[in-house]
Parts: sequence; C-alpha cells; structure tokens
Amino acid sequence: MKIQRRGLLKAGTLAALGGPLLVPAWAQGGAFPNKPVTIVVPFPAGGNTDIVARTVAVALGKVLGQSVVVDNRGGGGGSIGANVVARAQRDGYTLLLCGAGVVVTVPEMVKTAYSRKDFAPIGLVNKSSMVLLARKNDPRFKTFQEFVAYARSGEGKVNAAHSGPGTPNHLAQLQLEALLKAKFTPVSYKGSGPALVDLIGGQVDVHFDQVTSSLQHIRAGTLEPLAVLGPTEDPALPGVKTVAELGFGQIDGTTYVGVLGPSGMPPALQEQLAKALAQAVQDPQTVRSARELGSVAISSTPQEFGRILDAEYTLASAAAKDGRLKVD
Repeated sequence: MKIQRRGLLKAGTLAALGGPLLVPAWAQGGAFPNKPVTIVVPFPAGGNTDIVARTVAVALGKVLGQSVVVDNRGGGGGSIGANVVARAQRDGYTLLLCGAGVVVTVPEMVKTAYSRKDFAPIGLVNKSSMVLLARKNDPRFKTFQEFVAYARSGEGKVNAAHSGPGTPNHLAQLQLEALLKAKFTPVSYKGSGPALVDLIGGQVDVHFDQVTSSLQHIRAGTLEPLAVLGPTEDPALPGVKTVAELGFGQIDGTTYVGVLGPSGMPPALQEQLAKALAQAVQDPQTVRSARELGSVAISSTPQEFGRILDAEYTLASAAAKDGRLKVD
C-alpha cells in the first residue's frame, strides 16, 4: 500500500506569499453570483478547518463581489455537512470546504449517503505538514533513526496515537507502518488535543499530528518532531528532515484542505469558481492567517485537487480492504 502524492501538484500552484493579487474585479458577465454564496464546513466552529474557511470566505467575497457565508454542519466525522453539499443545487451557491478524508475516507468506513463521485473539486486552499512527535528527551528514541530501530525491535512495541479512524493522521500512521515494515499498536483519539495531552503525560509513545496543532508544544520544548511525514521540509520546523531525506523512502501525510461543489456543476461555472478561489487564496490576510496556524495557503486547479482526492481514495480503500481502517 505505497501511495505517492508527491508531484500531484504542479510547480507554480503555491500561492504567492504576500504577493499582489490578480485584478479582483469579477465582471466578466453572466448571472453568477447574484446572491450570497454558502461554504459548508462539516465541523464545529473554532477548529483549524473553520478558521481557514472563514478567512477564505472573506477573501472570496471580495473577488466575487458577493457575501460568502460559512455554515458549520458538524457531526458524523464530517458526513452530515458533506451530504448537505452533495444534495445541493448545482448552481455554485453551496460549496464544501474540508480535507480529502471527509469525501473519500469516511465513506470507506461507514455507510454514507454520498460518495466521492458526488463532488466536483474546485481547488485547494491550504496544506499542513504531518509530523511524527515524541516527548522531548525520551531516552528510547531521540532521533527518527532510533525510533525506527525501536519500532522494528518488536511487533506492537510502539504505542502510536492518531486523531481518529480515517483521519489524515491515521492514514499517515498506516503509510509509515507499511514503509518501515513495522507494526505499531494504534491508539485512537477524538482529535489531536487529547492525544497530545497523553503523549506529554507518557501514556503513548508517539503521535502523528499536523504542525498546526502541535507547533505550540514543539516551541515550548515539550515535544520533539522526529521527522516530517511529507515530500518537503516545513518552514515552521527548520532543521527537521523528511522521512525521505533521512533515507527511509517517500511518504506523504500532508493534510490538504480544499473547496468542492456538488457533482454535475456546469464545467464553465466550476472553472469560474476555481479562478476566483485561486485569487482569494493569494489575499494577504489568507496567507498571513495560514502562516499563523502553521500551515501554508496554496491554490490548485480542479484537476490537481481531483488527483489528490483519487490518491487518498486509493490509500483509504486499500486500508479498508485490509481491515486496518475501521470505526472504533
């Protein structure tokens, strides 16, 4: 189950950090948009996805010349909000902002009223690096190489936390197990917060987490990032190498967040929204907000986002068939 997402995004799709916006006027004619646009966030208010959505909504509103409203529809691992968009009118006024897992991984774990084919990708807006974390100065492994040796010394010897079944954190854990040919003892949590508390307290050995939620503990000197689980180093973690740079092969646990509409949208409307979203992602406040979260504002074409969804689906479906991806 070796899935490579490296290279799925072409060079040049990263949003310019603080660069000038393209001409924001949205006056090429046509009826869209002539009323407010709703972005559904399939999680409660206050989380990282919600913060990203609210920043993007403001910037997208500037580009479109219409209000863009965020509607939080939490529950069911994101499936409640996703289903709202899957069943919405194909007119561009109801969109979904989430990570790929909500669309492709959750349906592999539980019965949902939607599947991947019910959504039309519009574009990416944000990415966060995944890191493997240990307690600072853990005498058993202070480096990634020492961790690998420890994990390989006995099946299930490492108690490895993740943020819940089907999350990018869980998929990253499965990828690393396959890459290292090691078997962890997985410990599932409802989100990163409780997992980080137990890692600091010594109840688990390592945790797979996004930089966005772990950075404060790394900067405080409580936790040690052993490696970046992605294709490139993270600017927020200078000196922390990727698994590939350390000589153990390619892995990509990067968490991508993007915007989707219901499938069946007119291609011209999908492209119109994609161009507007790409402009919105370059807004200085969007870039600044992402940087403060420990993530990166990025844009993409619908096709590039679609390839990321397809790669995540391949990974999730293979894990489900192996019996390694299931609800607790």
